Amino acid sequence: MIERLEFIQALAAAIPAIITDSWPAWSAAHAGDPFFRMIEERLLCLRDRHGQPDLETLCAYLVAEDLVPAPQSVPSAMFWPYKRSATFADSRGVIKKRVPASIVKSTSGALNGAPGSWRWGAWEIFKKAIDCLRKQPATGGAAAKDQGPMGRDKWFAEAAGSGLFWLCYFMRYTLNFMYGPGTPNKWPFSFRMPPWCVTSHRRWRLNAYGDDGYAWLNLVWYPPASKNYGSGISLYIKVSPDTSKPNPGDMNVGLIYSEHASINDDGEVEGDYSTATLAPLPAAWALWPIACSRYNGDNNLYQFLDFQEMDGAYIIDVFVSSDFSVNEPGSLYIEKLGGAWY
Repeated sequence: MIERLEFIQALAAAIPAIITDSWPAWSAAHAGDPFFRMIEERLLCLRDRHGQPDLETLCAYLVAEDLVPAPQSVPSAMFWPYKRSATFADSRGVIKKRVPASIVKSTSGALNGAPGSWRWGAWEIFKKAIDCLRKQPATGGAAAKDQGPMGRDKWFAEAAGSGLFWLCYFMRYTLNFMYGPGTPNKWPFSFRMPPWCVTSHRRWRLNAYGDDGYAWLNLVWYPPASKNYGSGISLYIKVSPDTSKPNPGDMNVGLIYSEHASINDDGEVEGDYSTATLAPLPAAWALWPIACSRYNGDNNLYQFLDFQEMDGAYIIDVFVSSDFSVNEPGSLYIEKLGGAWY
């Protein structure tokens, strides 16, 4: 509590004087002082707090226990921290405990971080992490988290050395991948989709060159019912040498080329093709935006992946950052052509 320096000095001088002169004599002599009423009220409060019978006894007690108020000497460098610590708490700008899933999406400031977007940002973060958690099966799942949703038993085992409860470990690890590195403080945040948060993950193994020449792959991406792929998809892809083969792939050569276009429900591509190239080969998960305009209201996206100038055996991991399914329903459009697939 910050108080005027003059009052503290007057109170500190009054206490030994009251011991010497007694309270009636001191009060009669100082009744006209500017801080007399404040000193009296403070001493009465201290008398009740310390359980003393009268003000003279209280003053003697304060001197004996070294409790006489005195001015504080605060270094100038510490003045503002001291002042803030002595100020009543202000809860403005403090995020209160609430259930984020129940927060209604804010419409104000949704794109520029203006007032209103903070609530939507918190809701977005929480919802994406929870949606990812729901995709982790109780047991089993992918052998490793970079291959798709992993069993919660595996998350529990992985968290053992972290000192965190497995759920806290999962949320921290997932959010660090989604929004890291660093901690974002303005919405909209940059975002990466973790491979363990999607069920559309596919893994292919190929010998880039075989008796049939180089390898290519035909894919069809299907959105959920009543939805479409919009202006394209966010494709995540990772390539690694297949060390189980005698000729692990060379990561220093080659590229991946994509041709893609709308495809209707009858498996017909009628619109124009768009193209994209990915080089060098990504050894870690890389985001590869596949932009493609829709043709005649087609909902599905056809993709021709061409693995060019690669040498050896590779493992190709692919997923999209949405609820797309690949080469479904059934396996009508799946084709593994060229090279040697295994």
